[in-house]
Amino acid sequence: MSLSPKNRYDGVAMTIHWLTAVLMIYMVLLGEDLMKSGMRAARAGAAATFQPSIHVSIGLTILLLTLLRVVWRLTHTAPAYPAGMKRYEVVGAKSLHGLFYLLLIGLPITGWLSFGEVVARLPALAGTSFYGVLPVPAAPVTSRIFGEMHGLGANLAMALIGLHVLAALKHQFIDSDNIFGRMLPW
Repeated sequence: MSLSPKNRYDGVAMTIHWLTAVLMIYMVLLGEDLMKSGMRAARAGAAATFQPSIHVSIGLTILLLTLLRVVWRLTHTAPAYPAGMKRYEVVGAKSLHGLFYLLLIGLPITGWLSFGEVVARLPALAGTSFYGVLPVPAAPVTSRIFGEMHGLGANLAMALIGLHVLAALKHQFIDSDNIFGRMLPW
């Protein structure tokens, strides 16, 4: 069943959503490994910036996409939730999306703030760059708390992604309210 345009997100919102989703899933599955492999190489005295550069580039891309999504969302109305959704489901959906926005902005920031401490311990990582072109701006050397916050945020992101997917599947296949149609281009 196809939805009318007023019951769906527009193409820009869909594109930002799916690009962010793919990048976030990649990061929660492989992001830590990218940093750890660079750190191992740095400890061994090898060139160590390739994998960390991928990590920070994807993180920056997620941050930029999220900021664009916030601006887009503030200037474009979201489609209404399906009529059959219960109040607690709507509140839950809005809360989950709010947490996603906080994480999608907070994870890159805590990652950057933890990077200064990592470079202080492993100077070989100082050459890490965005997209292989722009050097990562020097972050203040902070305590490890930001690295711990970053790791905790990544774990929370995994849980929220799982919850988001399960809720969408429940609405699609149990409630049969075509919730997927809001965010699919066909």
